[in-house]
Formats: sequence, C-alpha cells, structure tokens
Amino acid sequence: MTDRPFRDDYQRWLDAQPPNARLTQEAPCTATPAEPVAADTADTATVREPPASLPFGGYVVWFHESDTYLDIRFDHHRFEIVTQPVADAREAFVFESFDAAYGHALDVGEHCLILFAEAEGMPVTVVG
Repeated sequence: MTDRPFRDDYQRWLDAQPPNARLTQEAPCTATPAEPVAADTADTATVREPPASLPFGGYVVWFHESDTYLDIRFDHHRFEIVTQPVADAREAFVFESFDAAYGHALDVGEHCLILFAEAEGMPVTVVG
C-alpha cells in the first residue's frame, strides 16, 4: 500500500459532498490528512458532479471547472509528448493505474479529480 497525501482538489470535492455520501467515497491507498483542510465555500461551489459513466474502463483525470479531460499525446511536429484538455471523454488518456493518474494530476495546473470506471458504461467513482 502506498501512503500518499490527499490532493487539495480531492479534499474540496469531499468537503462538498453530503455527510452520508462521504462514507462511500474513499480514495484507494490515500492517507488521511493530518489537519482538516478548510473548505472555502467558493471552492466547493465550483465543483461539478462527475459524469455518470465513461466510455471505457480505467482512470482519467477530469478538470471539473472546465468539464474537460486530460489527454496525453505525442506531437510529431514538435517531436515531444504534450498534454492538453479535451472536451470528450472518448479522447481522454486512460491510465491503467491509480498511481499513474495521481502522478499526472499532481503535475497539471488546473483543478482536477481522478475518476475511475470498472468498464465501459459502468458508474464513475471519484478516487482522488
């Protein structure tokens, strides 16, 4: 089990949930914060509901403020790997592990959540 700190975006999302919903939303292998993160009402008000399902199984990074997803592609013109937001979940980069999605979520400059679906059309769970 990997011990990793809570991401602030995930903590804000948890704080915006009704008390009974928080019991069902636990991040896998994520340490409980040492001190509670103060929930600013302006922050929690901007957190949208995640999509009900994904068109595939796996982990994706979802930018909840712009309702877009993280995509990672190789740009042949620049000959480098680039990251960009995409509007359609079918174009999002699908991570096979929570750790990979978590690592990329730490590097993006926009507020985001990590979503997980077991398979195509299955319900989405916010995991980080």
